[in-house]
Amino acid sequence: MKLDADTLLALLPAFYRERDAEANGPLRALLGVIARQGALVEADIERLYNNAFIETCEDWVVPYIGDLLGVRALYPVSGTAAFGPRALVANTLRLRRRKGTALVLEELAFDTTGWRARAVEFFERVATTQYMNHLRPHAVRTPDLRQPRPLDRIDGPFGTEAHTADVRALPAGRYNLPNVGLFLWRLQAYPVQRGTARPATTRPGFYTFDPLGDDQPLFNRPRTETDISHLAEPINVPEALHWRDLHAELEARRQAITEGEDPDDRYFADAGGGAVLRVWVDNKEVPPEHLVICDLSPIPPPPLPAPPPLDKWRRPPASLVVTARKAGRPARTFPSAGGVLVGIDPRLGRLALPAGVTASRVEVGYAYGFPGDIGAGPYDRRPGPGNDNPLASLPDPADFEVVVEIPSAATPTLASAFNAPANPADAPNRVVAGKRTLVILNTDATETLTPSLNLPDSQLAILAAPGHRPVLVGDITVQGNASTRLSLDGLLIDGALRLQGRLNEVTLRHCSLVPARGGIIHTGAGTELTLNLYRCLCGPLASDHALAGVVLRDSLVDGGAMASGKAIDIDDSPLTAIACTLLGTTAAGRLEASNSIFDGLVSITRRQEGCVRYSYVPPKSVTPRRHRCQPDLVMTDLPAGEAAREAMRVTPAFTSIRFNTPAYGQLTRSTAPEIRTGADNGAEMGAWNLLQQAQREANLALALDEYLRFGLEAAAIFVN
Repeated sequence: MKLDADTLLALLPAFYRERDAEANGPLRALLGVIARQGALVEADIERLYNNAFIETCEDWVVPYIGDLLGVRALYPVSGTAAFGPRALVANTLRLRRRKGTALVLEELAFDTTGWRARAVEFFERVATTQYMNHLRPHAVRTPDLRQPRPLDRIDGPFGTEAHTADVRALPAGRYNLPNVGLFLWRLQAYPVQRGTARPATTRPGFYTFDPLGDDQPLFNRPRTETDISHLAEPINVPEALHWRDLHAELEARRQAITEGEDPDDRYFADAGGGAVLRVWVDNKEVPPEHLVICDLSPIPPPPLPAPPPLDKWRRPPASLVVTARKAGRPARTFPSAGGVLVGIDPRLGRLALPAGVTASRVEVGYAYGFPGDIGAGPYDRRPGPGNDNPLASLPDPADFEVVVEIPSAATPTLASAFNAPANPADAPNRVVAGKRTLVILNTDATETLTPSLNLPDSQLAILAAPGHRPVLVGDITVQGNASTRLSLDGLLIDGALRLQGRLNEVTLRHCSLVPARGGIIHTGAGTELTLNLYRCLCGPLASDHALAGVVLRDSLVDGGAMASGKAIDIDDSPLTAIACTLLGTTAAGRLEASNSIFDGLVSITRRQEGCVRYSYVPPKSVTPRRHRCQPDLVMTDLPAGEAAREAMRVTPAFTSIRFNTPAYGQLTRSTAPEIRTGADNGAEMGAWNLLQQAQREANLALALDEYLRFGLEAAAIFVN
């Protein structure tokens, strides 16, 4: 029941309502005050009721409910929405009922770390002489070389091969009777709903799934396990797709259709998030049975003097004929009338059409792998609970005079929104100088444009809609005056951002700028300009005049792709870097930094101001005073030779420093613990500090003490 003045007044006799109406409603006004207070009490009662249940309670209540159940205190992980203690508290009772089993250890690993897990009891994989009264036919000593799919899984979490005993301790040694391995996937899968495939060669019919034209593996969209009695399978984890699994399922699907049966799909099932791969050719979706898993790696050149091949990639066949196994059923040819076969290489993320088939537009749905929510991506970019950083907040449409949605009938593309309206009636659907304009991109498509925007006395915000990652190809040039403000959110830009003249503020949130394209360049006078980057992947930042300030938070700035090797070159400007990774040299006027990794030499002009805390700064760098930085900390009071060895030991090592790779900017597992746990919050230094991986690992080790059966040993083994 809605509690307001009219509701309370209706409960009174009609006599009082009539008298109140004659007196201009004093009783109704009094009841309105009572109703407002009653609504507050009712909301508080509802909140207290919700806080009594782990599924609906507020985040601050979760530890209190956990304390009632005797859940051991976990290290807080607040930097990412991928993990929280709610699942562990909710599952405590059912986990304790099955304590000591592999199923519980797998669920425990997921609940305490937020990473998908697979538990493996290694005694099952130890080659032993079997007792004849308890044979295990599946536990063969040598793998069957005629079965290629199990061979691809050797030594992995889903392997079935047998090994001789290994007496080393976990995780170096695995195959021993008391050992249990908890395989964890650090990378996450980010699904792109309907992106634009990029032509990959000069010849028609060849594309890459990646909108930038790079080769990168396609990832599985993990299906959620609904039952604790189920051990994780490949379909349940964010691993790179195995081409043999996809090939076998598509072959079985075509065979089932030929037999007149319903396909038994897993990777291409409609339930659980949809098919892992989808393709549209000229706006028409290709059915899964028309997809062919191919090897689209480059064809090796033939020996001279034979002419080179016309196509550097292979092409799928024009058709496939499947013979029925049931008597009386005719063979069937794929594709059906009006269709086309599409070849896909999931290892390289490539796509090919048959010879002679061309298309004006090819779109794809797939998932790519990445460590976390930094840069442009199809994830929820709303700030998490307790994140009061003003840079994290999304633009509010109520703060803008003009809101433009793309695509729409009036503005199908971003380029059309930048064009001056021919008809004044179209102005509400255009970016016009002197207005506060918000542009929302509801698309994953790629658009090529090179706008040059002059926006004096304007505020422009370009925002990717939730769950989308639009791609813009081309340089963006912006100029204005001291009242111009620009905000970009959730965009993947294959180009440079060029800022000219006197601007007020430029803010980038969750954006990716391809480093090789030039990054962010400011030219002209701009002493009032403040440049903010929040959770961005970006190329070098350069300015030939002093700025009001440059603020970096949870970002990776890559100058290694440029010949100069400069990540930051901002003249005499103040620089603030919080939990950032800077690949290349850094030059600024003043520096405030914490929890950051400076991969190249740092040169700061005003060293009497600012401070560098809990960061890695290369030797011979010129910086303000430092507090608990590396390698200074490990070199203290050591002879020169030993100090040099220690400095080399703590040098950060990255899994990949090549943009657009799944593990871009991720520290290797062999990186020194002084770096992996050297931030002020106990997490790693650098841009991936927000993942707080050290706390997750500690949470798992803490929980294993309670749930691991006596006599067993368990350890985390990272798959990626």
